[in-house]
Amino acid sequence: MKFSIAFAVASALVAVTSASPVNPNSQGQSGSQGQQKSSGLTGPNGEPYVPGKWFDRFFMIIGENMDFWTVEADPVFANLWKEAPNGRLLGNYYAITHPSQPNYFSHISATSYGWNSDSPTNITGAESYSIVDVLEEKGISWAGYAEDYPVQQGCYIPYAPVDAQGNQVPHSYVRKHFPFISMENIYTNQTRCNNLYNADMFWQHLKEEKLPQFVYFVPNLLNDGHDTNVTYFGNYIKETWYNTFLHNSYFNSKALNYLSLDESGNTTGFNTVPGDNNNHIYTAIWGDAVRNDNVYDKYDWVRYNHSSISATLEVNWFGKQGQLGRNDTYAPVFSLPNSGSI
Repeated sequence: MKFSIAFAVASALVAVTSASPVNPNSQGQSGSQGQQKSSGLTGPNGEPYVPGKWFDRFFMIIGENMDFWTVEADPVFANLWKEAPNGRLLGNYYAITHPSQPNYFSHISATSYGWNSDSPTNITGAESYSIVDVLEEKGISWAGYAEDYPVQQGCYIPYAPVDAQGNQVPHSYVRKHFPFISMENIYTNQTRCNNLYNADMFWQHLKEEKLPQFVYFVPNLLNDGHDTNVTYFGNYIKETWYNTFLHNSYFNSKALNYLSLDESGNTTGFNTVPGDNNNHIYTAIWGDAVRNDNVYDKYDWVRYNHSSISATLEVNWFGKQGQLGRNDTYAPVFSLPNSGSI
């Protein structure tokens, strides 16, 4: 594999400049190859939905650096998987490594690339092939949304936004949490760059009922708990997202929704103590793709990891896993619609 640690040119590729509202739902309701499309559902640019085996849309939102029981002990997260439509706790889910950035790579590439740093890196050549390449082969729309992303639409290459004096804006967006920016076959392609948005556009697309089929959402460093704590993260989820998560029928229809963390907060002895439990992280899923036939289906104790995301997307839309040829080849696929149903 090839890495280019040097930054790409620190310029943003921006295509859209119109204003859009912040979350209107905080307190209110809110391809191809001859395959039949889902009736009436499209992506932001009118791309017809490609129906999947279990779901037609996958949404994921990521918090930061907290242990499983720390998060599950917070009432917001303890209740989320119990109250959300067909909610389920993935109680044995593990991150890949430490620090943050390699886990974000694993979300979309089913590998950490052996990278062990939060320093910006460019994944080049064939190594930059990710789940979005697989999805595009079948005409499946995708987008990444990031809070405090310095441009409304496009590829912003620098590590973080800066103020007028050139100082990094604190508690804001950071590149290490937005893995698309590190992929050469994305940041060199204007069409693909146009799939990356400031988070305000998520709420606009949700309001218009034109979300893409693969939705990757990254909060800023305050809201994801990185620079705060689990209580702050929980309050953000409750105040900003809860109504959408629990009551928005469009958001939950033909959907698999996922909330998790990049990694655990405990790094002591990681990969040095046989059988240690480090990197055990909270993960909840819900939506129409999940069916709980009884109370026991509310809990899933399969040992999942970040590569399970790609594996699940592949089985859902291609009927088999391993399209990336990496850890997605053997990572456990989420048990859908109910445990033991694959």
